[in-house]
Amino acid sequence: MNSSDEQRSPEQAGEHLTEETTQAVHLTQGEIHAIQKALLFLKFECEETESLLYAGSPLLNSALSKLREADVHGEFSKQFHSRPSPRAEAFMRDKLERSYTEEHVPHERTEAQLNDIWQSCMFPFPVEQYKRELDPE
Repeated sequence: MNSSDEQRSPEQAGEHLTEETTQAVHLTQGEIHAIQKALLFLKFECEETESLLYAGSPLLNSALSKLREADVHGEFSKQFHSRPSPRAEAFMRDKLERSYTEEHVPHERTEAQLNDIWQSCMFPFPVEQYKRELDPE
C-alpha cells in the first residue's frame, strides 16, 4: 500500500463537512436493533415533552429509515409500521398537546405546521391530518 492508497478522513482530505456529508458506519444487527428501539422509545414511550425535539427530528427519522433498510428484519418492521397505531397516536397527541400548553411563549402555528410536526413525530406510522382537540366531546 503506498501513501496515495491510505484511507483519510474528510477532515484530512480537506473536505468541507456538512449535515449531508456521509460516512460509512458498520453496525452489528444487535446495534441496529438497539438504536431502533431507542428511537422508538424516545418517540412513543418517553413522557418528557422535551423529547419532542428529537422525536420529530427529520434527521433521526432519516436515520431510522436507513436502519430499517439495513435490518435483517426490516421488512417485518415496515409491515408492522404500515398500519396506524391508535395507542401511539393517543400517546403522541397527549405529548404534543402538553408541550403546546407548557410553552412559555405560545407559538401561533398554522394547520400545515401542526400537521408537519404531527407527521414527523408519528413516523414511521401512517397518520391522518393533525387536528387539535380544543374541546373534549
